[in-house]
Amino acid sequence: MRAQVHEDGVKRINAKVEIPMSVDDVGQYVMSAIINGKIEVDGVQKLNKRELLRLAKSEIYDNGVEDAFKYDTTQHMEANIIVRNYVKNMFPELV
Repeated sequence: MRAQVHEDGVKRINAKVEIPMSVDDVGQYVMSAIINGKIEVDGVQKLNKRELLRLAKSEIYDNGVEDAFKYDTTQHMEANIIVRNYVKNMFPELV
């Protein structure tokens, strides 16, 4: 770990944290990215495993761990079903 001075002038340690995620968690973070306008549903279907995890990681980095679970995905039910099925197909080892 290294300490680094951030934009606000405070010196902080940059630490890597492991967060265990299930298929549902990855799907929820991807849905959060769709709701926040970072990506479209069609764009999600072109991502590979690594890119899906990178998208989920960027959502955690930008909005925190709990932020993705505050959205009501019933308003985006069609997109939610598409994303969940795609994530399940991409990660068969987790199902």
